[in-house]
Amino acid sequence: MLRPRRRRYTADYSETESEPKPTRGLRLSHKGKLDGDKLSRSSPIPWNIVVPTHRRERATEGLLLGSAVAEALSLSRHGIHPRVGLKLFGRNPLQYQFVPGIGTTNHRTHSLLMTFQAMLQSKATPSLFASNLLRRIAWYQRSFPLRHIYTHGKRLVAKMRNVAIADSVTVGLADDPLVRSAVMSVMLQGCADSGMTWFQSGVGVSHADTRVLNASLLVAYSVQLAQMVDQQNIVPTEIIAQLVAVTEDSEFRSVLMEMNDALVQNQSVATFAKQQGWANGLPNDIFAAAIVGVYAWLRHPKRFRNCVERTILLGGACSSAATVAGALSGISLGKRGIPYEWLRHLSTYPHNSKWREELIERVKDWPHGVDDIQSTAAMPSFIFGQLVRNSIFSGFRILHGLIRIPMRLSQFSIEKRR
Repeated sequence: MLRPRRRRYTADYSETESEPKPTRGLRLSHKGKLDGDKLSRSSPIPWNIVVPTHRRERATEGLLLGSAVAEALSLSRHGIHPRVGLKLFGRNPLQYQFVPGIGTTNHRTHSLLMTFQAMLQSKATPSLFASNLLRRIAWYQRSFPLRHIYTHGKRLVAKMRNVAIADSVTVGLADDPLVRSAVMSVMLQGCADSGMTWFQSGVGVSHADTRVLNASLLVAYSVQLAQMVDQQNIVPTEIIAQLVAVTEDSEFRSVLMEMNDALVQNQSVATFAKQQGWANGLPNDIFAAAIVGVYAWLRHPKRFRNCVERTILLGGACSSAATVAGALSGISLGKRGIPYEWLRHLSTYPHNSKWREELIERVKDWPHGVDDIQSTAAMPSFIFGQLVRNSIFSGFRILHGLIRIPMRLSQFSIEKRR
């Protein structure tokens, strides 16, 4: 169930400002339950449809690279008002500016890689997938010790003061269910028609809200269509019609119809976001990321650059929406549709290009057969390299925090522009 159009979100640009109650080392939303409620009767394309190997390979590569590029471009502008972003970093064409000249990725890309790994290691069993993913994400969160201590310390203080934290639809460190759903949607093609069980397991790792499941399914079904659509003859309104056809919830259907009307009127991504109440930046909200990400892809179905740049320039918590938009566009267009200058300087350290190619090779035919399912097929993890990467990344995050202080105190601050 998505929120109605007229509902205006309170902008919260911090990824760790308020995080839900942790369970077994991982944060878990405390509102609502994944009790089996379904967003739709069935997916647009049955999960038992066998997708050709070359198409799945292209979709996997596009998903990985497209989402990674989009997240790396968005990091420098994440969490700030769009006017502040323009003042600090200029307009498009966008460049890698978090680490100048290097496309450094954040926790969403690493969460995507962890989801691939957990799927490969799952033996085609949703429960094993969820437990493997839980361990990987919990370790990743603890690899940022200061942030981990800060998050749990803040929650402890809130609990002692009896302060309720209502954040069941926010995104925290490495627990973005939209990214996980995109990975599962690509990999489940050709498997038994039991996608709902997988998505409930994947979303339930970090969120226990049926509305979060609905937003995740929106992305998953959009990924399905992006993987199967003819790039040269894509009609955005037909994509919306297929999503509406499998939607039972009235509010969710209403939002999709608003997206359809906006596409018919050729409204820009910024105009659509403004109509939803997000003119001053996107909120740290799963629904906003899903809606804007899907709309940006459909608004610019043949131009990866436009799709990603228009989303990032919205400001606020733009990383989630940009990652969704980049993933969908990358799946649809493939690696060739992503500008070379962005791919050339992309870094997913400690995972190099050879590691990524081997991962794609294992994913494109998953599950490979009985013998392979019963063995651990995940790629090797580089724990030491990950710790080094996290330390360097944290240093640049502190630097960007210092850079933003003068702008926050100036006439361009978010508070004075509301």
